[in-house]
Amino acid sequence: MAPVVYLVRHGTAAQHSPDGDSGRVLTEEGSARFSALARKLAGELKVSRILTSPYARARQTAELLSSAVGAPVEEARELASGASSGTELLALARANGQGTVLVGHNPELTDAVHLASGEPVRVIPGTVVAVELDEAGARLLWIREP
Repeated sequence: MAPVVYLVRHGTAAQHSPDGDSGRVLTEEGSARFSALARKLAGELKVSRILTSPYARARQTAELLSSAVGAPVEEARELASGASSGTELLALARANGQGTVLVGHNPELTDAVHLASGEPVRVIPGTVVAVELDEAGARLLWIREP
């Protein structure tokens, strides 16, 4: 059976932060909407670990998911905004295996989902995407939006 991994775009974030882009945090609504989605998906997701961008909004999203599924959160510099391509994100997911969650940013996450689906896909803030990885590549299983 091919491993299933999850790609998560951070929830809706504030437009500005005194600490710059990396310091932008989730809005109240973004936090509430993603938390509700995480709780809804908790029984469906088979999560072993959560890798997150070090940016505040992604880290907060990862922590909300961790609370719902009980998996540990680790920072991965490769998930910082602009640090990796969609292809590199899928390689990171493959290297970490079954049940890995990657929490990151656009356009990299949208690029990874596009590679898995073969079609342009819109990935809005707070979206969770299940992808199956096999020898031939990646296959989109489902997308859940908040």
